[in-house]
Amino acid sequence: MTNTKIQYKKLIWQVPAFILLLIAMGNVIMLIVLRGEAFTFRMFLYSSANSVLVGGTFMIALTAMVYTLDRKLPWLHFPLKRLIVQTLITIALSLTIIVVAIILNGLFAHEQITTGYFLDRGFFMVKIAFSFIVVGSLGSNALMFFKNWKEAAVQQEKLKREQLALQYETLKSQVNPHFLFNNLNSLTSLISTNPEKAIEFVKQLSEVYRYVLDQKDQELVALETELKFLESYIFLQKIRFGTNLDVQIDVSAKNLKVIPLSLQMLVENAIKHNEISDKKPLKIRIFTTDDQYLVVENRLQKKSGSEGSGTGIKNISDRYKFFTEKEITINFNSEHFRVRIPLLTN
Repeated sequence: MTNTKIQYKKLIWQVPAFILLLIAMGNVIMLIVLRGEAFTFRMFLYSSANSVLVGGTFMIALTAMVYTLDRKLPWLHFPLKRLIVQTLITIALSLTIIVVAIILNGLFAHEQITTGYFLDRGFFMVKIAFSFIVVGSLGSNALMFFKNWKEAAVQQEKLKREQLALQYETLKSQVNPHFLFNNLNSLTSLISTNPEKAIEFVKQLSEVYRYVLDQKDQELVALETELKFLESYIFLQKIRFGTNLDVQIDVSAKNLKVIPLSLQMLVENAIKHNEISDKKPLKIRIFTTDDQYLVVENRLQKKSGSEGSGTGIKNISDRYKFFTEKEITINFNSEHFRVRIPLLTN
């Protein structure tokens, strides 16, 4: 079944239900306003017609206003400004609808629209409109609250899944037999040739694993903290590749934040997919830009059969979407491969 047919079927019962709700609201409000006065069938028809036309217009306009303001001025970020703007728009909207309703009622009833008639009908309409404002505002805001609450819960759950996926990929790469084999080989060589450096190697290796475990519940991490972890990871890799691996870090805005393990994964991708040898040393640059991006750039010298699935960068990109509208960008040419990730303030 297509979405159009589903929406059409929903409208078949939603529109009549909305009209009946307006009629019920209008007549209940009319009974409250009349305070025990005679309520005739003619008044019922008059109240029902006004409820559908005037109340319906007001409710639709009010709902549209709430939806628009939720996008432009969400309560969470601009509470005071949202309150002021929504109040002013609601008052302006109410007065406009009241004036139009008084004029239309006068024309249909063949009444002479004088100042006295306008004031008399206006006072009565204001009481009705105020009741609709209270009920409509409570209803529309309650609906938007539960809608936003549901969306936030779904987004939070998705973020947790993305975070766990990235942690799994990172941890999997660190416990990968090749990773352990290479590091144990490096450690074995150091123990016999340079015991002091072997001790430092073990410390840095433990720092790598501890960081992965410590950040498993963090959504964001300070760039400075991520860089310290990255230095431990680079230390291990430089023991293996020596001077054939050159990583230059030129980062100034360390008070900003990034997704945990994102830098390590980008550097790991560069090492994994590029040739590193005496003939072709690999140079990686990590630096920040004026537009608050962090760039990981490496010389492009692909190894044969080293094409990745792209899941690592996609995972990082998906997680960034929860925190910013800025996107991760990937650029490459015949000489360089560059990934830009946004730096965050919160």
